[in-house]
Amino acid sequence: MPRVLRTAAGVAGLIAGNVLAGRLITGPLRDLPAEHRLNHDLRRTGGTRAAALAAGLSRSSDTVPAIAVGVAITAALLAHGRRRAAAVPAVAMALASATHVASSLAVGRPRPALQRLGTRQPTSSFPSGHVGAMTALAVTIGAGAASLPRPLRVAAGSALAGYLALLGWSRLYNGQHYASDVLAGYLNGLSCAALARDLLGDRER
Repeated sequence: MPRVLRTAAGVAGLIAGNVLAGRLITGPLRDLPAEHRLNHDLRRTGGTRAAALAAGLSRSSDTVPAIAVGVAITAALLAHGRRRAAAVPAVAMALASATHVASSLAVGRPRPALQRLGTRQPTSSFPSGHVGAMTALAVTIGAGAASLPRPLRVAAGSALAGYLALLGWSRLYNGQHYASDVLAGYLNGLSCAALARDLLGDRER
């Protein structure tokens, strides 16, 4: 199967899986009441420092900062002569964003019933588009670090994983998403990064 068709089929399957999971959560699973409690518990136990950290992390995943990081990575790869690999971050984030928009429109899950902090989004809660796009970007960065010496590679991977974990926490703390929204965002980001690398054949060295 041609790569473009394989990518399109992968995205379509990903969207279908998201819609199925979202409809189960908002339907038979009664919107997972435990998730509502988790959001309120996080907010109640947090303080001024937690709120400031959550706000900063959440803003780091907004459109402008995310695009800026993607552009910087693209420029660095182009400077090293990796023209095809340079397009992978942008394509991965675009696929994750398309998956998010189509899925959220079909699911239509309301945001948490909690005072929302940070940037307000017009889309529904499931899945998390911010987490999906940043996961896709982080995975492409991690793949680009594969040629580094082992200590640097491990440090880079740990930093990326830690950032994504804190980002997910911040989206819950700020009342922007439920835990299942964030989990779906992680899965979407991982899948879209793999689809982008497969589409563009990121094997240049």
